[in-house]
Amino acid sequence: QERMLTRRYPRYTGELFTYSYALVFTNRFWTLILSGMLLMYLKPSRSQSTVIYEYSFPSISNMLSSWCQYEALRYVSFPAVTLFKSFKLAPVMAMGKLLGNKKYAQYDYIVALLIGIGITMFMTATDKLNLGHNIYQKESGLWTGIMLLFLFLFFDSFTSQWQSRMFQRHRDLSMIELMFATSAFSTVLSMVTLIHTKELGPAISFMYRHSEIHLHFFMFSMCSTIGQLLIFYTIKNFGAVVFTIIMTTRVLLSITLSCFLYDHKVTSTGFLGLMLVLAAVCYRIKRKVEGQHIIKWRGMGDEKAIELVQEWHEHIDT
Repeated sequence: QERMLTRRYPRYTGELFTYSYALVFTNRFWTLILSGMLLMYLKPSRSQSTVIYEYSFPSISNMLSSWCQYEALRYVSFPAVTLFKSFKLAPVMAMGKLLGNKKYAQYDYIVALLIGIGITMFMTATDKLNLGHNIYQKESGLWTGIMLLFLFLFFDSFTSQWQSRMFQRHRDLSMIELMFATSAFSTVLSMVTLIHTKELGPAISFMYRHSEIHLHFFMFSMCSTIGQLLIFYTIKNFGAVVFTIIMTTRVLLSITLSCFLYDHKVTSTGFLGLMLVLAAVCYRIKRKVEGQHIIKWRGMGDEKAIELVQEWHEHIDT
């Protein structure tokens, strides 16, 4: 994401790729293909109670959340975007209360507060929350990126809670069927958006002029899609706690790699904010694991599908 949206083609002297919906379309298209292959291979029982329009709501919100995330990279650094995703807990809780009247443990609110403080420290020290210039050298501000990230969290939390509600209402709905249907809607909708905004032609022209982006598109889409499938597999076979530990480590590795490759400077205050976020996540893991086995070697049953989709959305890169 960072390479395609914030670096030039050819590098240093070329032009920027500015068509975020083309990334959304490519990502969803490959997810559609792989989930379709899984449907044919696994042949899960098809849900008889779902109505087709229900899939459109999470598809639209998922597409919008992806667009907001990609656009935010034009205003804030990739480490900031990666860390900001840790704040998903707060809007997911808020949306859960709004759509499903759910209740959450007191420590979840404490963790959400600490994560918010840590992210504020990191972005204040590292990205500097003041008006300046974006990557196009136009008058803009990093607050635009912050707004886009909050919109990303809003749409993403709606997606997860709506899909959880679908599992509650339709007990015969499988995760693979849900993944295929939402990807199908998102693929069509993102293509329509590309045509309506007149970005399809310029995006194709850009890809024709700069052939190296084809490899980046393919790697990004395949890694994202396979990552989604591995998330399903890991949570289902080893439990959500183990997966949360893995993803927490992954946040550290992603930020470290981005700082190394693209020379992002992290101050001592920013590093303290990062450690505060990770400490809050680790505390939540500790509370969740109390009285439970850390590793769940057997797969979750169908009754755990709601928990599965919640954990999936909490860590997925849309």
